[in-house]
Amino acid sequence: MLDLIGLALRNTLRNLRRTILTLVSILIGCAAIICLGGFINFTFEGLRETTIRTQLGHFQVVREGYFEHRHANLASVLIDEPTALEDALREIDHVTTVTSRLTFSGVGGVGRASLSMSVVGVDPDSGTEFSDFEIVIEGRNLRPGDESVGVVGRELMTGMGAEIGDWVTVLTSTMDGVVNAVEFKIVGVVRTGSSTWDAVYAKVPLGLAKRALDTDGVERVVVLLDDTGNLSAAVAGLKAVLASAEGAYETREWHELAEFYGAVVTLYEGLFRVFAGIVVLVVLFSVVNTMTMSVMERTSEICALRAMGASSRTIMAMIMTEGAILGIAGAVIGFGVALVAAELVEAAGGIEMPPPPGMSEGYQAYLSITTRHAAIAMGLSALAALLSSVPPALSALRTDLVSGLRS
Repeated sequence: MLDLIGLALRNTLRNLRRTILTLVSILIGCAAIICLGGFINFTFEGLRETTIRTQLGHFQVVREGYFEHRHANLASVLIDEPTALEDALREIDHVTTVTSRLTFSGVGGVGRASLSMSVVGVDPDSGTEFSDFEIVIEGRNLRPGDESVGVVGRELMTGMGAEIGDWVTVLTSTMDGVVNAVEFKIVGVVRTGSSTWDAVYAKVPLGLAKRALDTDGVERVVVLLDDTGNLSAAVAGLKAVLASAEGAYETREWHELAEFYGAVVTLYEGLFRVFAGIVVLVVLFSVVNTMTMSVMERTSEICALRAMGASSRTIMAMIMTEGAILGIAGAVIGFGVALVAAELVEAAGGIEMPPPPGMSEGYQAYLSITTRHAAIAMGLSALAALLSSVPPALSALRTDLVSGLRS
């Protein structure tokens, strides 16, 4: 029986120049797919952590029916006594922060300038970790013990024409529909990354929000974990806590609340698939050309093997093994090139990117290469090279034996 791998390897190395050019096309395609996947994964990671640590937490606990009735009758779905629930949630493994929130909308401003505002009431004593991704550009953020102070988004600050130390009056309605007004002193200006959110965003102590709505309840209890990868383990503990808690509660994980994040993931995954498909086609045609030339040059040798009794299956396997060797070698080298590219980007301080749609600032992008994207890229590259060897192999088998031996 022929040593197909050894014979295919010798045939591959017979024309070294052509083999190198083919490997270059395969490794560039493979490395390009891996690098694009790394860029997309870095984008997902940044957007995910920003969404979690500035707005949603890893999961939220609300009264049953909250999401159905919060707009029509918010008072009926508030958590009246959150302290016991918070204490129980803190006992769950991997939980680092538990805090309550109460939000309301209103019209507020300094002097005559009044703008629509979305005010978030947070507990300054336990909600400081949710400020990790908020960039304070002037003044300070909320601190434990703060009462009648607040921070506002950069665009909101500009629109009101306010300065640090000014008092903002916010007009809103209580749970009973009575018009109410509260005041807070601006102690800081922040940038969250979203220009749209910065144009309405204000953050005040939870007690001030309760006074504005004339209630002692909270909308939701927000939970932050030590790492997003521990979400599944924490949810298992959460179910046990809620099963023994008084009252009916329901939970939402961060990805169930982050509609924008889901839309971005769908868009980028679609772009990745299109790009990978284009690269695979380029690799396919490149290797087909190489394999066709190689088979044509060895027509008499292949016909001699057939005359000596080698079956069509053996000839097909030999030529396809050559394609597989090219594909696997190119994929492995391409993976190495992608790793080097990621290190070079890291050493250069990232790739400067313009602000995404709806965002206020650009960012430095890096390549966060994952096993999933690397496996997809290497698998597609190897498969493309293998499939591209099929047409030349079939062509060799259709060659007339007599004429092939005379060539």
